Amino acid sequence: MDYTFRSDYNTRPGDVHDKDVFAVKHVAVAGPNNTWFATRGPAFWENQKVADQGDVLSEEVAKSIFSALGRSGREYMCY
Repeated sequence: MDYTFRSDYNTRPGDVHDKDVFAVKHVAVAGPNNTWFATRGPAFWENQKVADQGDVLSEEVAKSIFSALGRSGREYMCY
């Protein structure tokens, strides 16, 4: 099946069509002082760019995606 890959960041709701695909990348960073955070960005961004410039995830969402970090005892920080 042929799909059209679109960016969730620049597609308006009215422009969504059947067979559109939206891919997102999630990155978690173990930070200083026993902390961590997670971000999301377009799938085509490099991991470093997602970590530096991505949207910060809520703690609940981050823990559901990165369960090891969620159970690590580190404090979640929304940097």
